[in-house]
Amino acid sequence: MQSRCILVPMYYTGRTLKKEFAIDKIFSIHYFEFVKDYSFKGEKHNFWEFVYIDKGAILATAGEKTHTLIKGDIIFHKPNEFHDLNADGHIAPNIVIMSFSSSSPGMKWFENRIMRIGNEEKNLLARILHEAGNAFSSRLDDPWLPALERNRKQIYGSEHLIQLYLEQILIGLVRREMHIGTVTEPESPLKEKTSRDAFNKVIVFFENHLLEMPSLETVCRETGYSCTYIENVFKEKTGRSVMEYYKITKLEKAKDLIREGNYTFTQIAAALNYSSIHYFSKVFKKYIGMTPTEYSSSVKLKL
Repeated sequence: MQSRCILVPMYYTGRTLKKEFAIDKIFSIHYFEFVKDYSFKGEKHNFWEFVYIDKGAILATAGEKTHTLIKGDIIFHKPNEFHDLNADGHIAPNIVIMSFSSSSPGMKWFENRIMRIGNEEKNLLARILHEAGNAFSSRLDDPWLPALERNRKQIYGSEHLIQLYLEQILIGLVRREMHIGTVTEPESPLKEKTSRDAFNKVIVFFENHLLEMPSLETVCRETGYSCTYIENVFKEKTGRSVMEYYKITKLEKAKDLIREGNYTFTQIAAALNYSSIHYFSKVFKKYIGMTPTEYSSSVKLKL
């Protein structure tokens, strides 16, 4: 006689997940490369805004206080708080500005808050900027943009990812300040550490030899790595060859010099050891997407 298995129905109760932060709307996402004497007269609005200093230094006013912020700092402006910002007159700054609305009670924690951010938050900011390019057709360096315009062929999930990345940044900043760390990452394997050390050593070499035009062989000889190994490291970390990355490093310096406004294009080309102003303009156009003249005009529009 066969025994029968009687199935007893199970009843499950779903749990609504608690959300510390919910982003309701995004008003702006900007990445600005300002001239060294940039000045913004200030404004206030009924939504949140943060300013992150990616390079250089700025003077930021929040309410009645003015703060000096340097690379790695982030400041939050609460709704209806007057705020302005000015370059310090010495170094042309790069900054990320993002404004948004949130009715979450947890946002009160960010009132009058200035912090240093870590690599995790920097990576999330980079992802937000990347997804902004996927989601919106608006230029991220347009300071007078009234609203973000959606791309006609928007990449799936791009707006949602922007929201998630921003919420993740907010949670991470609170956790760090409360000393509630996320799970500690395991120590990097030897192979990863070696490649990171090699990458950083080459970057330092580039920064110390911007006025030269070293060959790949010279870079490898001076840093002590084989050319094949260095090429593989750079392809993995940047998607570019070693010498392509060097060209871009020089062009970033050229952009800084243009924004500082102390030199002509011919002087900049000569200082960075380009063979001619015509070659400099050609390379600049190829990698930056506009000529030096166009770039100079674009940053001056933000004054």
